[in-house]
Amino acid sequence: MVVKTPQKQKYSRIFLLDRARKRPAWFASLNPEVVSSKADLRGSLCHATRDSLWISYASDLTEALVKSVSWPPPSLGLGVFVHAIDMKTMLALSSCFRRFAFATDDGFLAAEELAEVLEAENGSDLFIGGSVDDATKTITFWRGNVKTLTVPFVAFEKSGDGTVPDFNQFSVIDCGQTVRLGDYEAAVDAILYEYDPEYRRRISKKQWQEEQSFGASLRRLRKQRGLRRQDFEPNVSAKTIARIEQGKVIRIHKKTLNTLAKRLFVEPEEIQTF
Repeated sequence: MVVKTPQKQKYSRIFLLDRARKRPAWFASLNPEVVSSKADLRGSLCHATRDSLWISYASDLTEALVKSVSWPPPSLGLGVFVHAIDMKTMLALSSCFRRFAFATDDGFLAAEELAEVLEAENGSDLFIGGSVDDATKTITFWRGNVKTLTVPFVAFEKSGDGTVPDFNQFSVIDCGQTVRLGDYEAAVDAILYEYDPEYRRRISKKQWQEEQSFGASLRRLRKQRGLRRQDFEPNVSAKTIARIEQGKVIRIHKKTLNTLAKRLFVEPEEIQTF
């Protein structure tokens, strides 16, 4: 799920290096400063900080950006370069940016989805693109916070229906939530859980906390007693039981709590202990 960013701005300034007429509209939610000429770059550089975000679809403007900075350059922030980059330019970019992403052969999300992930609150848990390396048999993914994650080909096992990954047909789809390799698809959250220890700890902690909730205790006790959600009706509806178990009910009325306890043959305060 893509979680929209709160009102607080993630980036101090966003620069879009692009000459396409329609594409800036897809990035409108980010309120970028559109840079369409080399002359515009000088003014943009004066306002850049280490918290800026640069998105470039024009290789000549990227090269002009590198040539326009003062050396040694201050950090220009984060960069996303949606075009091929030669090695010399790549080395220069590494001196200018805290982190930057690049890909070849259409390795990024479509513009409208790229914009959505870059402003998403959970962008670090989504992929914006990647690059396949046949020599090392790995795929390096770029996350929404412009950090990398490198995963071996062997991570993508044949699916249950016999579909095998085609690493020559790589793309990231579904707003950064799915990796496609030909007819084969893999969920990004499953990849992160397997290959990012920090993500795995965070998700495991969240799952543990959810399992300590009243709703989880109620579900365990209900199943222990061999009861269905419908077995609490008519006093408490199956829909209400489901909402309580899913943690969607913040405060449970005393009457409801007593009804649950009576049906489960426990005292009200004991439900939480299961």
